[in-house]
Amino acid sequence: MNVAALGFTMDPSALTWRGHIYLFDFNQPNANVTELSILGSFDQTDFRPHGISVWEERTQTTVFVVNHKHQHDSIEVFSFNEKMKSLHYLRTFTDSRMTSVNDVVAVGTNTFYFTNDGYNKQFFKRFLERFLKFPWGNVVYYDGNTGWGQVVIPRSLEPNGINQSPDGRFIYVSSPVVGALTVYERQPDYSLKPIQVIDLYTSPDNVYVDSSSGDLWFGCHLISYQTMLHFQDFRQPSASQVLHIQLKSKTAPYSYDIREAYVDDGKQISGSSVAAYYNNQLLIGSVTHKLVHCQVLAF
Repeated sequence: MNVAALGFTMDPSALTWRGHIYLFDFNQPNANVTELSILGSFDQTDFRPHGISVWEERTQTTVFVVNHKHQHDSIEVFSFNEKMKSLHYLRTFTDSRMTSVNDVVAVGTNTFYFTNDGYNKQFFKRFLERFLKFPWGNVVYYDGNTGWGQVVIPRSLEPNGINQSPDGRFIYVSSPVVGALTVYERQPDYSLKPIQVIDLYTSPDNVYVDSSSGDLWFGCHLISYQTMLHFQDFRQPSASQVLHIQLKSKTAPYSYDIREAYVDDGKQISGSSVAAYYNNQLLIGSVTHKLVHCQVLAF
């Protein structure tokens, strides 16, 4: 995946990665993470997970996972067995609209929205697409019960993380290139109506929603050129940042406060991409590096 014209390369170790899904228990933060075993007729040799979403019902917890297969992107669906610490493979969704899937948010047992962060998958072409700011990404709604889907946000500039408000009324989409979060309201025909843009003045990756408060948490790439160098060589540090949006109203357009909850020069964690908050604890994940668990003592 060399980009000779720009002297730009992707760290070759990425080509050897094999995907896993791990479980972290906030109630036992000092315990090791647990790798979830995957049961059923699922090809784990072609598993490169990216975005993830969970849909909880009274009798079943369903996990949706973006998978970057060798030939094409797909969304894999599993049922989670908490007692056995396992995932049971249910089905795979593929569609011609899954061009460069970044993240997914489940809105039902077989229904979901997903983001395509661009059009080109070849590294050099994607670099040019991003550098020239071509709005070739989109957001798609997909009904797995019928196989029907539609593009609900066309021509978007690198839509990345996607999530929903606790009541499911609003959909949140982040863009690291725009440096903002856009709030959309779901419509009866599953389309999305833009309601509000919240400027973050950084490069937000994924958005986590606190189910109790509705607050938003972001893993962010603080210094863009460091992020690029880090992807060339994973040993190069890339500054990490976590932002917290405290919502002060119950419906959009929101009034809010933005606070920086964590910042690091990349030596503790590089390329922060997500931050999950629970019970005064923060779990920070990265694209290529590791997990960091923090106690939120004074914030």
